[in-house]
Amino acid sequence: MELKRVLGNRRTIRYYLPHRPVEREKIEKMLEAARRASCVGNVNNTKAVVIWKDQASPELVRAITPPLGYQQMQTAPCFILWYNDRAAYQVDKWIGNLKDLAEQRRIGIDAEQTKQTVDRNLRPQFTANWQRAAEAPLAYMDVGQAVAQATLVAYDEGLGTCCMSSPRIEQFRELLNLPETAVPVCWMSVGYPAESWEAGGQTRKAPFESLFFEMQHGKPFDRNPGVEEKLKAEGLIQEPAPLPWRDAEMEYLRFALRLDDRLGGPPGQRPATQ
Repeated sequence: MELKRVLGNRRTIRYYLPHRPVEREKIEKMLEAARRASCVGNVNNTKAVVIWKDQASPELVRAITPPLGYQQMQTAPCFILWYNDRAAYQVDKWIGNLKDLAEQRRIGIDAEQTKQTVDRNLRPQFTANWQRAAEAPLAYMDVGQAVAQATLVAYDEGLGTCCMSSPRIEQFRELLNLPETAVPVCWMSVGYPAESWEAGGQTRKAPFESLFFEMQHGKPFDRNPGVEEKLKAEGLIQEPAPLPWRDAEMEYLRFALRLDDRLGGPPGQRPATQ
């Protein structure tokens, strides 16, 4: 499948087949894709903890449930906590990562000369600023890139995912033995979709011209009408939600998966079928 159609077909999935476990090797593939994502200075600050629901205590499941995650938490067999590890930016480690890039011939021309330049010019700057850099927007952007690559590999493996907000870290830091340097970014539910791949249609987004500008803020990037038509033909832009039959599908899912109508809240007893 062409990449643009993959991007168009991908949906956030909130209803999973609770009886079908996710193969460990597929999660490993997702994690490897995240490991291969671009990151500043090759610091590798993106880390993750995988939670198998059938092995998790009720206390842990309650602690990791986000405000808007009822359907996902009730049906997904697997969850991943993605976090930024500030320790990855520690100055000596960061300098070592850059020198390693020089040895791999990924930066600079002459490896030894490049490493000397890193020590002479960059080490003083990084010594003064590495703690700020560890929580700067670029650090979290790199986590986002890693999560995005894991998301696409999950789709390629026939899985669905949903990124959810992270509850307060004090609710689960000790349960997961997270270091003090961990800054949670999001939870991701993973499983085999119970809903159709369309998931009710492609989610509406903010108008193009309200998001992207040219030369200065407030001057919209001028769109070419022909590009939108090409992207529709290539599958990136698809029928918007809600599709006509979505309400019926959601009613079916509610009864088939024995869910109630809640949007959020901690998972409780599943309601009896009616």
